[in-house]
Amino acid sequence: MTTHKKSFEEVEKLLQEIGLKIEELVEKGAKATGEAKKDIEKKISEMEFKKEDLEKEFKSKRDDFEKILAEKKKLIEPDIKKTGEHLEIAARHLGAAMKSLFSK
Repeated sequence: MTTHKKSFEEVEKLLQEIGLKIEELVEKGAKATGEAKKDIEKKISEMEFKKEDLEKEFKSKRDDFEKILAEKKKLIEPDIKKTGEHLEIAARHLGAAMKSLFSK
């Protein structure tokens, strides 16, 4: 899970970097004139649209992943509880065996 969390954090960081690049282009576009300004403005609007699409897709995938993770967690919770109970019993038996061994 931590790997997936890191992956999500990396994607979020990448989206933030894209946003910063768009802001830089906006600043450069404001300084440009003529045909260059039109080209920059066109690129900016295309990038903003793509960024919004990426953010929507990322949010959707992250939500899907979190939903699947919650379902899987819910499925294995009883097994984890049983395993904990078995470990507790095993520890008690081991303790009793050690006590018996050292008391002789």
